[in-house]
Amino acid sequence: MFELLPGVGVGLPGGAGVLGFGAGPDEVREVLGRLGAVRDAAGGPWAYRVRWGGVEVTARPGGGAGLEAVTLAGRGVPVVLGDIDLLGYPAAEVVEALGEGPHPGLRLGNADPARPLPSVTLRVEPPSDGPEVDIEAYAALWTTERDAWRLEDTGSGYVIVLKGDPGMELAVCHPGLAEELVARMLAAGVEVVTV
Repeated sequence: MFELLPGVGVGLPGGAGVLGFGAGPDEVREVLGRLGAVRDAAGGPWAYRVRWGGVEVTARPGGGAGLEAVTLAGRGVPVVLGDIDLLGYPAAEVVEALGEGPHPGLRLGNADPARPLPSVTLRVEPPSDGPEVDIEAYAALWTTERDAWRLEDTGSGYVIVLKGDPGMELAVCHPGLAEELVARMLAAGVEVVTV
């Protein structure tokens, strides 16, 4: 079982230890090596990935030299936050089980609400440079006004669009907010179109 530990890192299965935030590239490679053959991954000055039991783990640095993000993708091994298996159940059920948060650093991969999430990412949360964003201020996107919005699947992500002629994209500048909005809209069954 992989265990997400917000603010700390990711607990690895099989007694492999914890992939801790802030660890340097050599330490990350060593810890991941306890799971299997480590390969280089794209992104940043260094990034590594390893597959264990059907789940691919990708570790990346951020603006600093240390580990700042871990993405887990695939199935076959539970990936848990507390007692919630994030990749083993339909996305809508996972979002409902998570509730309103807070879940610092957690980013859910985009998925059809009836299908399991393809991935989750846990990031170390940097100090906030601005005001906190109240996700509930956007709740109309997936509740009372959900029929006025659609998600456009670009193949590499989703764009939130207000329906109309022409449609108008919702610009979201806050880091991580767009991913959270999309996850909640998908879970609520907002219309998805492929572009």
